[in-house]
Amino acid sequence: MMTLHDIFRQVHNIPEKVVREIEKYAVTRNFTKRERLVTQDLKCNHVYFIASGLCRGMHNKDGTEDTRWFATEGDVLTSITAWHTGRAALFSIEAVTDVKAFEIPYVDMKRLIANFRELQDWLVKVLMEQLYVLEQRYVIIGTGDARSRYEALLNGRPQEVLNGIPLKYLAQYLKMSQETLSRVRRACVKK
Repeated sequence: MMTLHDIFRQVHNIPEKVVREIEKYAVTRNFTKRERLVTQDLKCNHVYFIASGLCRGMHNKDGTEDTRWFATEGDVLTSITAWHTGRAALFSIEAVTDVKAFEIPYVDMKRLIANFRELQDWLVKVLMEQLYVLEQRYVIIGTGDARSRYEALLNGRPQEVLNGIPLKYLAQYLKMSQETLSRVRRACVKK
């Protein structure tokens, strides 16, 4: 399990005094499997720092779920729409496993960022990493066949993380049926 200090320092070297200030506003929350940290179409008012566990970002349209991304220990999660505009979340964030997270209200996080240059630098690095991941996903999902998409996923995440994700969610993420994913996995094992 990661501490809040560990999570911040993996992105940018945040001074101890700044981390101590952040800790004053953080509440430790435990989420059970399938519990929502953020719910689509509802207002989100918090940033979550994942200490342990696995989450997925998902969108529901007309009753059909679509898994957009996965997040693991050390990741920072929120609704960017809610953070930026104050409007309801466009997607949900759901615990795939039991999750322990540090929760900080937007109002406090925004004040901390405004007051500490180190946090401004940290935020830029986090956002740049998210844009990089989004761009990579766009290329992989948009151009590759089923096998290349699966192999790209294997190259991007540790196997122990992937083992914790239900096949249904992996298939949604890779834009293929569960049957196709099963065939691709078997073919990769034989390789």
